[in-house]
Amino acid sequence: MRWGNPGLLILLLLIPLYMVFIWVSARLQEKYFLRFADKRFFGYFLQEFSSFHWNLKNVILLAALFFMIIAAARPQWGKEMSIMKKEGLDIVVCVDVSKSMDAEDIKPSRIDRAKDQIARFVDKLKSDRVALIAFAGRSFVQCPLTDDYGALRMFLELLDTNTVPVYGTDIGEALTSANELFDQAQKYKVIVLISDGEDLEENAIKVAEDIGKQGVVIYTLGVGSQQGAPIMQSDEPGNRQYAKDEEGNIIQTRLDVRVLSRIAQTGNGRFYPVTPRQSEILEILSEIEQMEKKKFDSKEFEKYQDRYQYFVFAVIVLLVLEALIIARKKVKWIRNPEEVSR
Repeated sequence: MRWGNPGLLILLLLIPLYMVFIWVSARLQEKYFLRFADKRFFGYFLQEFSSFHWNLKNVILLAALFFMIIAAARPQWGKEMSIMKKEGLDIVVCVDVSKSMDAEDIKPSRIDRAKDQIARFVDKLKSDRVALIAFAGRSFVQCPLTDDYGALRMFLELLDTNTVPVYGTDIGEALTSANELFDQAQKYKVIVLISDGEDLEENAIKVAEDIGKQGVVIYTLGVGSQQGAPIMQSDEPGNRQYAKDEEGNIIQTRLDVRVLSRIAQTGNGRFYPVTPRQSEILEILSEIEQMEKKKFDSKEFEKYQDRYQYFVFAVIVLLVLEALIIARKKVKWIRNPEEVSR
């Protein structure tokens, strides 16, 4: 036998304390009586009191208390075999953290809006496993596949444009890193790419095509505006200024709809531009939910059966029985109390 809440067994110490309380109460009753009357009248005072029934009631209450504590500790015995199957998809979210994501054409900034979209996405998930990859000139697995959404949110909060110290934007490497996280035997795999689409290596479409042939579905979420915006950055003293090229011209960064659309198209998915409604990530989630779920993490384990119900039933019976017992007895009244002393 084992216990579900073994720590509660310490409450069994209440039983000897209750017994001491009963004994002390009986002694105090006699002591207080002797303050105003002679001891020989004590039997006359308690002539309607049944010591047997009173002791029986206390024994029943002690038994009820004992069974109540045992029930609270959740006794368990007897095993049954159970199979736990968890359904879900494997989803890898790739987030662009290159310096262009500091642009503020999407308020408060592209990177902040991207993180907000991911947070909304995670809040709606139920049993899917999710990984987080940050990429710029290189890609970095910020969080491996997990269904611990609390840990995922923690890693998400740490994301900024300094997460990957290598300058540039290599979407192709990010997609390759995402594909390597998947169990290749799984039928449905999803990549959600969040970027402004400026692929400086220009190999993303070819990589997306190769990954799409392996059954991976790629959704792209475009963050930014096609009109473009300068990139705000801070210099070493902490002064904020716009990023400039080698010739001293302010760099303009624009949302590349063409690249992101092609990546999604070759990856069997869809492209969504971020709008003020911020519902695009939920539309992606809606499409993901329509995919066939695959069972993973199936596990057989032994489970002990809770048996506290028997003890709860015993407590109820004992309390009803105790309530039916009256600690009084029928007596023939003594007309003259002085007869007690004879």
